[in-house]
Amino acid sequence: MRLKIWILNHVALKPNEKGITRHYDLAKEMVKDGHDVTIFASSFLAYLFKWRDPNRKNYREDVNGVIYEWMWTFPYYGNGPRRLLNMISYFFMSLYRGMKLKERPDVIVGSSVHLFACLSAYFLSKWKKCTYIVEIRDLWPRTLIDFGAISEKHPVAIMFGLIERFVYKKSERIIVTLPGAYKYITSLGIPKEKIHYIPNGIDLERKKELNNHSSLEEKIREIRKKHKKIAMYVGAHGIANSLPTIIQSAQYVDSNEIAYVFIGEGPEKNKLMEMAKPFNNIYFFDGIPKNEVLSTLALADVLLVSMLKTNLYKYGISLNKLNDYLLAGKPILFAGHVFNNIVAEAHAGLTVEPENPKAFADGVIQLAYLDEKQKLAIQKSSYEYLLNNHDIKKLAKRFVAVCQGKEHSEG
Repeated sequence: MRLKIWILNHVALKPNEKGITRHYDLAKEMVKDGHDVTIFASSFLAYLFKWRDPNRKNYREDVNGVIYEWMWTFPYYGNGPRRLLNMISYFFMSLYRGMKLKERPDVIVGSSVHLFACLSAYFLSKWKKCTYIVEIRDLWPRTLIDFGAISEKHPVAIMFGLIERFVYKKSERIIVTLPGAYKYITSLGIPKEKIHYIPNGIDLERKKELNNHSSLEEKIREIRKKHKKIAMYVGAHGIANSLPTIIQSAQYVDSNEIAYVFIGEGPEKNKLMEMAKPFNNIYFFDGIPKNEVLSTLALADVLLVSMLKTNLYKYGISLNKLNDYLLAGKPILFAGHVFNNIVAEAHAGLTVEPENPKAFADGVIQLAYLDEKQKLAIQKSSYEYLLNNHDIKKLAKRFVAVCQGKEHSEG
């Protein structure tokens, strides 16, 4: 049965853009299987704080068969009240654009990062008389509370808590990207049978990108002349990434032996660069195009993931960078206590205690000097894990099955 699916995701991106392209990746595969997919997203790039196209705010775009409805949302900078206005404006604009379209979808999926997208999807599903599904990628307001951004009694927490219960109750099915999210959602009185786990995936055909030229190749080569081994982090530079742990671990390694390379952007980057000034083996670079990520990761000896010590991860993680890391096939050092330790499950490296610089340094040293047989074993098991658990083609079929009501739930 051919489906017409609408996905409401405020921060959806196109391929090769820096950030999470989950819905394009899924939609591309669904379109190949004959389904129609339209993604409703903001034309204001939330994390870069700029317009996607300064000359156009509301327009429709066909990207390899996936239709994007780009919408004006309230512009903002930073993390203040204007950000909330940006979210609320998405709610009204997506309602307006959806109601204005004459087509009638079979399914509307409201996807968090924030819950106004889920709420808008509910009203649109009533207007269009179609199936309503909620997709939860971040447990709002739980994420904000556990990261200490707001308190339990903050008006924003209360507001999102009310919306959260409403959309969970009204949805016909709930998709989650965290394997333990069902524990939290069922604690709110939602039946476990409604909940379906579909993690973030990766197109395994991207493995050929390992042969792409990396624009950082020459610079990495220069670093290697000064230091024998390279430990690399590629991703966002935010509070949740716990990058100070990595920087502080540099004091416990031989700077002639091991260099740390950070690649990416984020609100904490300037602070991190300041923190790294006493060290002569820490290097920072700007973000790179998506089609260079794998070939850049391949230049490292060890790949790094550091997480905060927080209760939030008791529901699991779904880090896109881990999929890239695994496909690159390099040893991974993972610092975190999580529901699903992907690095351990994939036999892809080592796990150490979060926010412990000394333990992190010991892990870097151990992985940096693995022999060839050990490195090949990690490469093989990493790929097999991706094939079995995160192949985007398989996940797209499961997404469609949930839309059709055919996928088995977490219950």
